[in-house]
Amino acid sequence: MTDRSAEPGAQPAVPDDPEQLRQEIERTREQLGETVEALVAKTDVKARAKERANQLSQTLKDRTAQAKEQTAARAAQAKEQTTARAAQARGRLAGKTADARSAAQPVQRAAQQVTQRASAVASQRSGLVAVAAAVAGAAVVGIIVIRWRRRR
Repeated sequence: MTDRSAEPGAQPAVPDDPEQLRQEIERTREQLGETVEALVAKTDVKARAKERANQLSQTLKDRTAQAKEQTAARAAQAKEQTTARAAQARGRLAGKTADARSAAQPVQRAAQQVTQRASAVASQRSGLVAVAAAVAGAAVVGIIVIRWRRRR
């Protein structure tokens, strides 16, 4: 028996033993069957297209689920930020409201004093003088309120 496998492009040596020959034929049949199956799979355009469509569909579903999760996470984060900012704004507003109340107390006292003076003057003087005093008191209160608002 000669070894033809040493020559380029030559066939492998054929075994002399019938059992080895049967095993070699069986291996060759298996390889040929696998090759034929691979060729059939490559030529089955419909099956390949369906498989590719399934892959793309799954990819799209995965990306959609991921986008939903990201959107939900961002919405929750935005809600938390909005809630925190609203709480801060309420705190600042409460502080300014307290400041305004404390700043308004002297104005209220001044208005009461003006009203009391106007009443005293009105009881002592004629109605015209009382009206003038009330107008002057209201003007003083208005000036105080305007100055207070400009400072804020």
